[in-house]
Amino acid sequence: MLIFHILGYIDNNINKEFPIERGLRQGDPLSPFLFLIAAEGFNVMMTSIVEAGLYHGYRVGTQDGVSLSHLQFADDTLILGMKSWANERYMRAVLILFEQVSGLKINFHKSMLTRINIPSSCLLEAASVLSFRMGALPFVYLGLPIRGDARRLEFWQPILNHISTRLSSWNNKFLSFGSRLIHLKYVMSSLPVYFLSFFKAPTCIISSI
Repeated sequence: MLIFHILGYIDNNINKEFPIERGLRQGDPLSPFLFLIAAEGFNVMMTSIVEAGLYHGYRVGTQDGVSLSHLQFADDTLILGMKSWANERYMRAVLILFEQVSGLKINFHKSMLTRINIPSSCLLEAASVLSFRMGALPFVYLGLPIRGDARRLEFWQPILNHISTRLSSWNNKFLSFGSRLIHLKYVMSSLPVYFLSFFKAPTCIISSI
């Protein structure tokens, strides 16, 4: 299986002069909705080539299984597919078409191509065709490691480092007891919750936290 991890888009006209005029600016509450409209176009393109039998995603489950071709959250897109020249060809066609239609340009510096159970030579060929950089497992998607072993201590090390960094930056002598309590309840306690909602932590990690 090949995993295309597209992380971010940039303006296709970034090197061109633009006129100064009234309109939406960065931080405007309406801006995310406009981007979602453009991202929905990519979803329609992917769905169309999958329904036409041109692109084959990764099937999960044997009986009444689900075929996954892409996952989207804001500008972080994950595309899953079987290793084949047809998939690579149509994937590249969809990416080029999306750039032409939306006016956005895929940020290949942040995007990567990862393999699962296929030779590294096949990954090299696909990366050269699609102009993606090669990645390796585990990688981070939406803040969570993909294909990491939650039973190993190094899996939880980023969380421990994050908590340690937050604690070291506090100067407790300038905080009252109530302020320290609020920081512990609403800042420190929220850091591991996202990880713990997906993975079961070993006892030693809980003790360290």
